[in-house]
Amino acid sequence: MKMKKLFNMAAVLAMTVSMAACGSGSSGKTELELVTSLDQAILALSSGKCDAVALDGTTAENYVKQSNGQFAMSGVNFDLSIYGDYEGNVAAAKKGETSLMEAVNACINTAAANNYYTHWVAIAKMQSGTEDEDAINEVGDEPLYSDIAPDATYAYLLDTSGLEKPDLDLSGAEGVLKNILNKGTLVIATSPDYPAAEFITEEGVVYGSEMMLAKYVADCLGVQLVIETMDFSATLTAVDTGKVDMAFSGYGWKADRAEAFELSIGYVGDDDISFHTLIVPADKADQYKTLNDFVGKHIIAQASSLQQMYVEDQIVALDK
Repeated sequence: MKMKKLFNMAAVLAMTVSMAACGSGSSGKTELELVTSLDQAILALSSGKCDAVALDGTTAENYVKQSNGQFAMSGVNFDLSIYGDYEGNVAAAKKGETSLMEAVNACINTAAANNYYTHWVAIAKMQSGTEDEDAINEVGDEPLYSDIAPDATYAYLLDTSGLEKPDLDLSGAEGVLKNILNKGTLVIATSPDYPAAEFITEEGVVYGSEMMLAKYVADCLGVQLVIETMDFSATLTAVDTGKVDMAFSGYGWKADRAEAFELSIGYVGDDDISFHTLIVPADKADQYKTLNDFVGKHIIAQASSLQQMYVEDQIVALDK
């Protein structure tokens, strides 16, 4: 089964986007526009309403691949070294919920030690159509998932019956972790527009490597998983207000996130070096050699994303 295309280019060209008109750098001042959905950004780029979209490398490659030559990788990547070590994605819980995060970290460590998450990423790449050429060889003969079928318990995501689990001492559970154990469910928030980490399949069910990790965590806690889908910008608010217990939504570590939430240890699903970049119209790709070439341009990023921070720190700051 393959994921429904993230966008249909013919439809994209015919659609209009309710965004501010792009100055395309004519004012000489860099403009950063924030949107709730990456599809909004892609629509704007395809219709000439912005100059570039800031994305993580995997998502950027996916959009370029599906654009039939309309978009291109700029070849200019953000400098992640200025933020310290890059450790992959992290899950988020409400600030102070250390008991919950300690249990989650134990699950992540076990999944990493047994290469489970690496397998889940390879499987999710195949399911979403974003796999590398050799992804199937990375998975092996016995993929760690069952056939997709809608199920309120999200059992279709992952069968953990034969997987090693951490030895958790939950006798002293408190706060949100105690509530999770009492109610028998782990409720998480996600924005399913970030394949292969989280996305919606052609069958209309939520899937992805982070959703498989969340299912593993729930199984390790002995509870059922419940997934609440929403806009990316709403996921952390849902955690902070107690609407959900946690959020798994492709987060990278950011200082403001670490101050406001409990963040898990990082989890990385493959050996590829993660990068974050910008995509541009293919006929203008030669204009961009360094981040300085994006100064004075109209750039779109997803609100509250790492790419927003990168654009602000490394492009907008050059204007000042």
